[in-house]
Amino acid sequence: MKSGLLSFVVIAFLLFSNNSIAQSSKEDKKKEKQQLITSIVADSQHYVFVAQTASPQNGKLVNLSYGYDIVISKDSIKSYMPYYGRAYSGIEYGATTSPLEFLSTKFTYKTVTKKKGDGWDITIEIIDQPDSKKLMFSIYDNGSASLMVTTSNRSQISFSGDIVAVKPKKE
Repeated sequence: MKSGLLSFVVIAFLLFSNNSIAQSSKEDKKKEKQQLITSIVADSQHYVFVAQTASPQNGKLVNLSYGYDIVISKDSIKSYMPYYGRAYSGIEYGATTSPLEFLSTKFTYKTVTKKKGDGWDITIEIIDQPDSKKLMFSIYDNGSASLMVTTSNRSQISFSGDIVAVKPKKE
């Protein structure tokens, strides 16, 4: 009887200690991810926004397939994003590419830390495109992000997704 009770106490101890070890490793991973996001967004300004959903102004939520992203660096912005919405004027007839598919080297970049200190609000104004664009990111330190895009000739559209580090090119 005593050996059964002793083995029960040992098993219970092992289960609870294993749970606390797993919990501390989850917390360590969370802190590590927060430090990575902070370093790539606030310090290096070299990251990728990977879109998962799109929400047009007058439409339903659209789940996006893999591959829609915006690569942001200090000297350029490369956007490959879809557009769902209404065009107002100045639109090229028969255009087959998205208006959010562009490469820009002239833009303004403004970062504001959120009040709670858990992320950043980033505003990017694209200058060298025919249709002026404003990208407003809301990035959190856990890596999640939202993006609202306004243009001069189209209805606005919002996206949600994640921020990831830029993968080095294979040579």
